[in-house]
Amino acid sequence: MKSLVRSGMPGVDNFQGSRKIKITAPILQREYLEKKLTSHDIAIKYGYSETWINFSRRRFKIPLVKSYQRNKTQKLSLTQKQYIYGSLLGDDCLKKPSHVKNAYLVISQNKTQKEYVTFKYHVMRDFVKSGIKYYKDVREDRKGQFSFKTISHPVFTKIYEIIYGNGKKTICPYWLKQLTPLSLAIWFMDDGSTSKKNREMRISTESFSKKELLLLRNFLNKKWNISPKIIPSSRKGKFALFFPAPERNKFFSLIKSFVIPEMSYKLCEESNWNKWSPSEIKFLGQNYVGWKKNWEKLSILNHSKKAIGRKASYLNLGTNQA
Repeated sequence: MKSLVRSGMPGVDNFQGSRKIKITAPILQREYLEKKLTSHDIAIKYGYSETWINFSRRRFKIPLVKSYQRNKTQKLSLTQKQYIYGSLLGDDCLKKPSHVKNAYLVISQNKTQKEYVTFKYHVMRDFVKSGIKYYKDVREDRKGQFSFKTISHPVFTKIYEIIYGNGKKTICPYWLKQLTPLSLAIWFMDDGSTSKKNREMRISTESFSKKELLLLRNFLNKKWNISPKIIPSSRKGKFALFFPAPERNKFFSLIKSFVIPEMSYKLCEESNWNKWSPSEIKFLGQNYVGWKKNWEKLSILNHSKKAIGRKASYLNLGTNQA
């Protein structure tokens, strides 16, 4: 009888009639340790049960390969670290359910920000096995969410134990020391907003206590000479960070190059009305007196009243004058 040889189907190309290839220690070491195949994959490939493969692995004293060890990347890149420490100030979170050993990162944004979620996905894709998913929110006046999560991995557990030491996100000196301009840009893109009317900028920080925000503000001041104000938010007992014009400008100069095009609308950048010569700016600074504007004198400037008002607001002129 001719031997039956079939190919093109998982686990079949290793059959010679009804005979299976014998699983030896070298074969199992190659498939399990070198190729990083799972017991399930090996069982299908060679026509054995997964139970038998696991039994053979223990019999040959081949060490167990944990799921995270099968990931091609085992260390966070510098960019990924900077991203994570910034995103945890904002919308992302780490989770570590009691039944799992390692933490994982969860990323979620509303449906209007799919491009931003895609950007985040590309940053963290070395640790992501599934794609971006859309979840519809059936609650009234709620937007759906685009979301994805990383695999569970010790690199996330290490950060989780630092930031979630008491069970919730808590700002601490170590966390602050990891922040970079890229981290701040991620934080701003997550939770920052700028008024189109007067370019006042604030960042929502309701998940942190006032004590934590004082720590954060002192860090920003010490490292980058940026001093936002801590103000009450619309949520009772919660606070936000408000950046007056000089602090906003310093903050924007720090993060602008890291803000992706799809999120640049949050900067509310000046367009044509920003094209002022140094002499025009000096003249405006000397003659703009708050609400008592000397329009007759300012009319020599080649700008409309609206442009002059917006420029004055941008430069924080006359805000303390009657």
